[in-house]
Amino acid sequence: MSGLPGNPGPSLAAIFDSMSLGEQLALVPHLLGETSADWLAGVLRKYGHEVSATTIRTYRRALRQEASV
Repeated sequence: MSGLPGNPGPSLAAIFDSMSLGEQLALVPHLLGETSADWLAGVLRKYGHEVSATTIRTYRRALRQEASV
């Protein structure tokens, strides 16, 4: 993968860049889909990636705004 769409911000970008291709491919549908931000943040923390649910929600909101322009 070449990166996440839009501007994921430093936390999400660093997490994504630190993952293997397989991990990235597994993350993207959850990050861009309807998976609960709280659940996703918890799973990422469980595997050593510190990110808040608010960061995930903010990223998703920015993507939606970009898509509607």
